[in-house]
Amino acid sequence: MARIAQTRMISTGPIVLRRSSKIRADSSHLPGAEPKRVHARAVKRIFDRETGELVGWLYEWNTGSLVPRWKSDAREDVVYD
Repeated sequence: MARIAQTRMISTGPIVLRRSSKIRADSSHLPGAEPKRVHARAVKRIFDRETGELVGWLYEWNTGSLVPRWKSDAREDVVYD
């Protein structure tokens, strides 16, 4: 005759997570974690090389990353000023 194993679920109650003042919300305290983008500033203007038209701005984020912000569609042949 086969034996049937019985298991019991033991409830430990609800899990409550508390935010400690020592833990930063951007999780930059974790090894290998990148900080979140919080603020940026425009550092250069982006012009179309052929027409000279202003087509966007280059922003530098608090993380050090540089990201273009285009007025409309992204362009490839551009000049940064």
